[in-house]
Amino acid sequence: MSDARYERFQKKWNEVTDLPTQTVGPFTPYYKMITKRLKVMPLPKLIFISIVCILALFFIFGSGITRIVSLLQKGF
Repeated sequence: MSDARYERFQKKWNEVTDLPTQTVGPFTPYYKMITKRLKVMPLPKLIFISIVCILALFFIFGSGITRIVSLLQKGF
């Protein structure tokens, strides 16, 4: 009786814990390439990416970015 219960438990455990490989459609190779590099010391890379994004937004919107940010902050 306990063997059958254990087998049911083990089967259910495998169903719950066994996850299929995650895919993001045609972008899967790019996703894997980026996440592989971010797994090792992600903080310096994320800081660099955020600075690049901030500079890009500043060049696109100019000083108006402060008004956009203020508007977004008021919305939350």
